[in-house]
Amino acid sequence: MTVGILVGLWLASGGVTAIISSLNTAFRVQETRSWFKVRAIAVGVTLVISILVLTALGLVLVGSDLVDWLGRELQLTSALIYVSKAAQWPTAVLFVIFSYTLIYTFGPNVRFKRWNWVTPGAVFAALLWLIASLGFRIYLRFVNNYTVIFGSLGAAAILLVWLYVSGLAVLIGGEINASIERAAEREEDSEVEL
Repeated sequence: MTVGILVGLWLASGGVTAIISSLNTAFRVQETRSWFKVRAIAVGVTLVISILVLTALGLVLVGSDLVDWLGRELQLTSALIYVSKAAQWPTAVLFVIFSYTLIYTFGPNVRFKRWNWVTPGAVFAALLWLIASLGFRIYLRFVNNYTVIFGSLGAAAILLVWLYVSGLAVLIGGEINASIERAAEREEDSEVEL
């Protein structure tokens, strides 16, 4: 199991390495870091994002049952239980936004990184990903002919299309952040000239 987790982490970090390369293009910078440093960043970001996304999925999938159990065991008031259940989805969305922020902060090879807990590109990418995932789910529910076309490989085709849409959301958010950074640099340069 440990070997499987390590191999999965290494393979997933390959995807993050590709995202880092794409973000370098969006930010219009050349990669000057060593291969080892880029791969170490990719593995670290992949590990943290995996924990955040799994926690977000856990909140959404079993959060209600956990809150009900804790409410019974700790004899919590129904208002506290209701607030806890209502906070599950916003908390999960914040975890996803924070995951995007990690990629956008540590991925591209920019010289002066400013840490922001939430960036406009991360918010847009998370919302785009959520809307696209819901739309894709509705599409699959009513117009699913992947199994007719691809047979038993239909599930793999569906996963690949969803991963493509997810990757597109990440890149659009990165482009938004890159555009904002370039505009801020132009504004700072114009203020210096004055």
